[in-house]
Amino acid sequence: MRNLTQAVRFDWDLAKVPILPGPLPPKHEIKVQANPEVESLWDAVQRSFLNESAWMVSLESHLDPMRKKIFPEGKPLVGMDILVLQHGLRVVGVSAVLAVAGEGPQLLSGIVMEYEYQRRGLGSALLLASLRHCADKGLEKASVVTRMGVPAARYLYPKFGGRSTLIESGVVAVG
Repeated sequence: MRNLTQAVRFDWDLAKVPILPGPLPPKHEIKVQANPEVESLWDAVQRSFLNESAWMVSLESHLDPMRKKIFPEGKPLVGMDILVLQHGLRVVGVSAVLAVAGEGPQLLSGIVMEYEYQRRGLGSALLLASLRHCADKGLEKASVVTRMGVPAARYLYPKFGGRSTLIESGVVAVG
């Protein structure tokens, strides 16, 4: 039986990531959110995790460290960009990106998508936008840490050449 709390890291070679994104459905847009309102973003993040049964194991112990990491002192982490996927005015997807070379992870929150917007290619579009954002900032590689067995690890993160590596226990999975 798989350990669903086992952390796994996905790494991408950004030179191999497609340059052009695919089209989004009407009224959908991905953009870097300037001056993000932390509470509304955090509400979107929590809704996404609460509706994903694979995250129910130790969810609270996962969300608290994530919030402290990306919103220390109630404000976005210095140097972090928040990409949002909007449907009209509603934020339905979030990706907190710290485009700094090194060990990472650069995708701090992972790709967070509200449940009713999943399985439509929107997570792939947000992942591609996040990886392109890192490449546009001059990075050669990007990574994310998540939990083995969650849908993102099984279906989303292998896209665009994402390579997985199991990591030692004690590392907090983020997205």
